[in-house]
Amino acid sequence: MDHDSRMRQELVRILRREGFGPVPFSCGSDFIEALDFLAPGIAVMELHLADMAGPAVQQELSARRVDIPLIVMTASRDIPTAVDVIKRGAIDFLEKPFADGLLLKVLANAWPMLERNIEIQRRREAAAAYFGSLTKRELDVVRALSSSGSNRDVADALQISIRTVEMHRASIMRKFGVKKFSEIIRFLPDSGLP
Repeated sequence: MDHDSRMRQELVRILRREGFGPVPFSCGSDFIEALDFLAPGIAVMELHLADMAGPAVQQELSARRVDIPLIVMTASRDIPTAVDVIKRGAIDFLEKPFADGLLLKVLANAWPMLERNIEIQRRREAAAAYFGSLTKRELDVVRALSSSGSNRDVADALQISIRTVEMHRASIMRKFGVKKFSEIIRFLPDSGLP
């Protein structure tokens, strides 16, 4: 994404020539709006957009989609901001103007990360769907069981009976389609639950 239409058109031309299917954006807000509908891929973003600061776009992107790694580019020599976006997870930084070959090399280097991140995003979405199907009390039970493991401790902590904990536990396992509660715990890191 780049507010400079000539640069955007040039990037699209280069990428199409190499067999990519680029989706160009002229501003950060349009990109953010489209995030839920974009296929996994690699984003190439101008650091200084007309409507949003690049770091703000990067923050929103990283919070919602790990399957879209980010490459940042800019014509300015804003080294502190460039270092900051790399620290925040951008995979590379290109100073404009750059050669077509350099862009293609950076994209080739990013490809293994994209494949890995697609799997991470898939696990996040699965975990969100499973945990989204639970009631508030079931979520409380999952959290308590993941830290305690004992039905009695959970019952005491939530001030409910052991039988109620067992009923919630059975309901949770049914919703997840698992035979052991420990299988649910493996979804926790991807769930985003505190």
